[in-house]
Amino acid sequence: MSEVLNSKVTSIEEGGFSRRRVVKGVAWSVPVIVTAIAAPAAAASGISATAALVGPASIITYVSSAGTGSGTNRSGTGPTGFQIQNTGSAINGSISGTINITPAGTVDAGVGMQSISQVPPTLPSYSAAHVYSGSFTSAVNIASGQTANFPVAFQYQSVNPAPKKGTQFSYTLTITLRLPDGTDRVMTGALTVTY
Repeated sequence: MSEVLNSKVTSIEEGGFSRRRVVKGVAWSVPVIVTAIAAPAAAASGISATAALVGPASIITYVSSAGTGSGTNRSGTGPTGFQIQNTGSAINGSISGTINITPAGTVDAGVGMQSISQVPPTLPSYSAAHVYSGSFTSAVNIASGQTANFPVAFQYQSVNPAPKKGTQFSYTLTITLRLPDGTDRVMTGALTVTY
């Protein structure tokens, strides 16, 4: 029946609307609309930046969570900081993050973050299983093509009885960094401490 209805296009329909022209127009419009929705403008696609640990297997010093003093520091390995490398437009605003340090096996004490850029983390805590958690915030202004560095310092958990002298424990460090646009960057590394 459609062949009969569409077999003759009158001279009025040639320059105007016909059912066939409307259907063709809709068929071509749908992919264009879907593409426009699925591919947002570059400005709306988030901050272009990477985050990485600095010196992830460096020789570092752990201070006691109970305070420092002569003979209380312990040696170990871990990162000396982390950095944010900006590969897009300027990053301005506040970053926040969480720090989680979990034992890699059975341990007698935990390790934690002493400071980030010389500022202690907020709400640091150790669980009964010696898992450490803490958080931080920092204002940033990172120009396009620049890298911001955040030095870190670590501590060991002061427990009684203390682990046997010479015992080495290993841990997994996870820092989840939230950038001003709400996107996350996750950094993981390994820590060791020798008592």
